[in-house]
Amino acid sequence: MKKTTTYLVLVCLYVLGSKTGFAQKKLDDYFDHLFKNKKFMGSVAVLHNDSVFYAKSVGHLASDSKQLINRNTKFRIGSITKTFTAALVLKATEEQKLKLNEKLDLYYPTIENASKITVEQLLRHRSGIFNFTDGADARVWEQKFHTEPELLDYLTKGKSVFEPGTEYQYSNSNYVLLSFILQKIYKKTFAEILEEKICKPLGLKNTYYTFEVDTARNEALSYNIQDTYVKNAAVNFSNHPGGGGMVSTAIDVNRFLFALFNEKLISKQSLEMMLPLNKGEYGMGIIKMYTDSPAGYKHGGRVENYISDYWYFPKENLGVVTLSSAINIDMDMINMALLRYAFGTQPSSPNFEAISGISVAEFAKIKGTYINTSKNNTVTISSNGEHMVFQGSGIGQDYIDFEYTGNHTFKYEEIVLKFLPQKKEMHLKQGDISEVYQMRNSYLAQ
Repeated sequence: MKKTTTYLVLVCLYVLGSKTGFAQKKLDDYFDHLFKNKKFMGSVAVLHNDSVFYAKSVGHLASDSKQLINRNTKFRIGSITKTFTAALVLKATEEQKLKLNEKLDLYYPTIENASKITVEQLLRHRSGIFNFTDGADARVWEQKFHTEPELLDYLTKGKSVFEPGTEYQYSNSNYVLLSFILQKIYKKTFAEILEEKICKPLGLKNTYYTFEVDTARNEALSYNIQDTYVKNAAVNFSNHPGGGGMVSTAIDVNRFLFALFNEKLISKQSLEMMLPLNKGEYGMGIIKMYTDSPAGYKHGGRVENYISDYWYFPKENLGVVTLSSAINIDMDMINMALLRYAFGTQPSSPNFEAISGISVAEFAKIKGTYINTSKNNTVTISSNGEHMVFQGSGIGQDYIDFEYTGNHTFKYEEIVLKFLPQKKEMHLKQGDISEVYQMRNSYLAQ
């Protein structure tokens, strides 16, 4: 199940707010409050003109570890990797190693429609190549190490979903192929190219590409939040070169964005090609935000239960980056708190004991973790401070905000949840599916 994203319109603000000790403590308290209520583990950073304006980390490297996450803790940044890969491709065109109008068959002729697909179409997700992470067996397949030939074979077996250049459809396969093309033209691994062209020149010591998570290198493990932290995913990132496998920190991602937008990596002309013109449009590894004041660009990512996001505002030279290893509230809420702080507004900590529509006492009767014994899976019901949040325990389950419709009933699109507090049960109905969940504490007490 997928959640919807609400695009926020920002008030026009022209100068950064003053950074006071009181305001910073309020923001520190906000993130401590999120962690205490099992809403967020991760790191955030706001940079202005390449200087750290605010940074904060909460949580543990692993759920059973006493080692705290700090500003040098690394997270898998998921599809934010695509912005780095797009910059590398444009840098390769400046070095005359590659042309945007070159056809894919020059490198990988076995891909369907390779003779029609250009490098630029791969960058803009207009190739028609199917998204390999949507495959029926992809979740199991991704957990194992795969070589480049094995990945190519997997992509070759897929069918195109539209004629190249005629539509837009996000596909991780495009950026896998772009990273393979980079490896061909430079005769180096993607990890080596990334280090040579971006990380070393910018001094990004906590940014790199590897195949597996290593807590010994201060890399955080990712978790699904239930009544406890659940480790239920184990992707091998050999399957995500150029598309979603990179490791970084909130400060490093910010410094990369500053360098990108200030022409320290690629030329002004290349940057202009990279950036989309219309709101909500995907350019080359980057999306234009819906906001006008300030005007910005963004990209998010998710792999395993790592969820990441950046917002960058070129006119203000302001970057907001949030990287999480466990989260069950909308990341826009966190980014907005950071952005408002940058412009002098103090955040308020949500009341996670309440939702709109019913009393705190009534909500207390239904919030908690429920178990479906026939499927042996759990669902945790909590609050984001306004709406009820549904968080399934399965791999790939997003946190979903439900609207209250009355009589202990909640709805999200075609999904209806009916709570029976006296029985400590939750009934889920979605189309022809009907399931009964029992509150875990009640079930364990039997």
